[in-house]
Amino acid sequence: MTEWLGGMRTTADRLYETDLIGRVVFLANRSTNQSISSGIDSTSNAIQWDAIDLDVLGGWEVGQPTRWTAPRAGWWTFQGAVGFNSSTGGTSRECSWWVNGGLISMGRAHPINNAISSGALTVDARSVPRLMAVGDYVELVASQNSGSALDTATGSYRPYISITFSGPA
Repeated sequence: MTEWLGGMRTTADRLYETDLIGRVVFLANRSTNQSISSGIDSTSNAIQWDAIDLDVLGGWEVGQPTRWTAPRAGWWTFQGAVGFNSSTGGTSRECSWWVNGGLISMGRAHPINNAISSGALTVDARSVPRLMAVGDYVELVASQNSGSALDTATGSYRPYISITFSGPA
């Protein structure tokens, strides 16, 4: 999108992009358990979204359920969390933002990093603004170190992702 300049004509495309600023364009969650490997911080543990509540711009595809792909260039804000089922093993539960297959700067929050108590545990990802080009994709990657695979939680603890269009590039 080009910036609005004096003398520019109002077009449907310009009005539509202006209308998107500040709007949640993608909201999804994981309604069933997903197994998260112990000790691995990689896209193999990216959350596979199976309940799509909102996809205004069509950035999610069933064939690549971990990814949301930017259909237009601009600033996007990511929010999300991962809920883990009960396990007292290990000392860390975490989730982080990965873009185009790599961990991004500012993409990691401080993990839960001490004795883990029994009970479901939700870890929030940082709320991160990110400049994305058309075709860039984002994933929310979970990690934990319980010593064995640990499932994500369901119900009110389930993982979620929310993406907001924050403005043009």
